[in-house]
This record gives sequence, structure tokens and C-alpha cells, in this order.
Amino acid sequence: MFKYILKKEFLLIFRNLHALLVLFVMPSVFIIIMSLALKNTYSNGIDVKFDVLLTSEKESKDIKDLLDKLQDNNYFNVKFSKSTQNKKDILYSQNYSFLIEIPSSYLKDIQKNKDINVDVFSTSDMSIQNINLLKSLISSNISKQLIKNLLIQLDVNTQETKDFNKSIKHHYISKENSFNITSVQQSVPAWLIFSMFFILIPISNTFINEKNFGTLNRIKSINVSMMPILLGKIVPYYVINLFQVLFMILIGIYLMPILGADSLQIKGNIALIFLLASVVSLSAISFALVIANIANKSEDATTIGGISNIILAALGGIMVPKFIMPQSMQEISELSPMSWALDSFLEIFVKGGTFVDIKEYIFKLTLFAIICFIISYILLIKKGSK
Repeated sequence: MFKYILKKEFLLIFRNLHALLVLFVMPSVFIIIMSLALKNTYSNGIDVKFDVLLTSEKESKDIKDLLDKLQDNNYFNVKFSKSTQNKKDILYSQNYSFLIEIPSSYLKDIQKNKDINVDVFSTSDMSIQNINLLKSLISSNISKQLIKNLLIQLDVNTQETKDFNKSIKHHYISKENSFNITSVQQSVPAWLIFSMFFILIPISNTFINEKNFGTLNRIKSINVSMMPILLGKIVPYYVINLFQVLFMILIGIYLMPILGADSLQIKGNIALIFLLASVVSLSAISFALVIANIANKSEDATTIGGISNIILAALGGIMVPKFIMPQSMQEISELSPMSWALDSFLEIFVKGGTFVDIKEYIFKLTLFAIICFIISYILLIKKGSK
């Protein structure tokens, strides 16, 4: 009897081609968009630099030196102009992101222990991180100028002094193999997890339609228990979830480099990825069965399932990487099963972790799946007895 239940489920799935397309196309589009959008977040520079206008009363030698140093960076495109009063016009009509006002004699004033003011103006939508980055760049380069002048006074050959900032090099170290994290490695596991949980929509719709059309009652009338019915829902969608994982990984490896992003690198064990994908799939399907048993209409299931998935994704670091979140939000995100799944995949994809590194997440996801399955079974028994 169980094989006929499975056959029925597979037939229902393949008849709903629109839902299948959504399960594969939607996360693929998100992977492409978010990988390209977050590319600069994980790189050493940005494709489009912020335009900065440096202004002073006159272009003195010190200003020229500062301008040359400020232009040597990966984030800002700095130009000079004599002082102007129309700051709003510079920022909004001339499309500069920053305006810097600095006295032309700032070095001499500092050396004479005079107070100087360096004013930085920006558009109102500028992030505090970029503002602090520019302030740090100004401060460090003024400090370099002061040190250089001091060395000249001490008769030290400044040509032989090193720029230690260029001497400090950063290296990523993973647990097994060393490679750099990229936006693709963040986006692929994030959105494949979202797509696995998004399977809630087709499961709910078919399950509710079966209840409304009396299909479940007819199956029960031939002495089939509820357990095979639920298991029959799990197996087909589990297979689809695994195909989703494979499809998203192939997009990350082969398609993203063609579109200008980095290629997905996987340093973890393939068997471990399969295990993790299986556990995440069972968690997503069990959660979907709970929603399907709570809702009475397809519209209710779509609304409840869609909202719950979006909330879990927002909290779990799917839509916004967790390292961007404040500490309080990172702590709250630990309540989302999508967060457990994402941390596990990143542990394998990015850090080259082993089973020991993800066993806690595996336990949480397995427990979540078991609890959801038990709840859905109880709800199905209660509704069936009415």
C-alpha cells in the first residue's frame, strides 16, 4: 500500500510544474542577485568608489601630498577644489558622497600645537562604517605626513622608510584547507536552505486539497493508518530537496563565475553535505506538515507558511548575513532552525569543518524535525477523529 501512496504523491508533484519551477527558479535568482550584490562586502575593494571632494583655501604642497595619499585606496575617489560654501549643491547636485574641508596650513598648525578642524560632510544615507573608514583614512595619512616631516628634521632618509600598512597582510585559515570566503559561499547555502523550507507551500496545498476532496478519508476507509500517509508526504519532497541542493551548488560552481562572481568552493566532506542536507530537508518537511495540518484552506497555508518562512529567514541570517547584525539580533537568530542549518553549511563550505563541528546543529535540527512530525501526526489524528 505504501508504494501506491508514494506513486500518488509523485504524480501530484509532477502535475504541479509551476510549483516545481518556483522551488528551483526562485532560489536560483536570489543566489545570483545576492551573490553579485554582496560581492564587494567580501572583497578588498568595491567596483564603484565613493566620490569625495577635498576642499581648502588653496592647493598648498601639504594639501597636494594629502590628496595624493588619499587617492591611493580601494574605496574613495578623491578630487580637489578650492573652498566653497554650497555644500548641499556639491553633495546632491554634483553627486559627491563626501565633502572634506581642511585648512591649507593644517600641518604647520599641528606642528605649532594649534587646534585644527577637519570637517567631513556626507549625504544623509551614508553608513557610519563608510564615514569612519574615511575619517580613519584622513587621520592615518595626516599622521604619516607628520612622521615624514619629523624624519626629515632628524635627517633620516624617508625614501627607505616602509609603509607598514602594505606590509601587514591578512590570510584566511580554514580548519582543513585555506581559501577566502566569498559572497557566493554565503549566498548559495543561505538561499538553498530557504528554498528547502519553501517546499512548505506545495506540501500544504496538496495536503489541504486532499483533506477537502475527501482523499484522506477514502484512504483511511481501507484501514490505512495515518503514519504511512505522513511518511508518503516526506519521501517525495525529500528527493526534491536533495535535487534542489545539487542544483544550487552547480549554479554556484559553474554559473556564478560566468556572471562575474567568484566560484563556489566546497572544502567539506561530500558525505557530510549529504547528511546535513537530509537533516535540513526532514526539518523543513516536518515543519511544512505542521502548517498543513493547522491551516484549513490553501490560502491560509500560503499566508501562514510564507510569513513564517520569511521571519525564520530574516532571523536566521538568510536575508541579511549574521555578521552584519548587532549582538542582540545575533542572539535572537539562534532561535531559528534556518540559522542552525546555515551555520552548519557555512561550517562545511567556508571553514572546512567536520562532523564534530556541526553535531550540535544536527542534533537541534533532528530534534526540531521529530517534534514537528509528532505535532503533525497528533493534529492529523485529532482532525481525522472529528
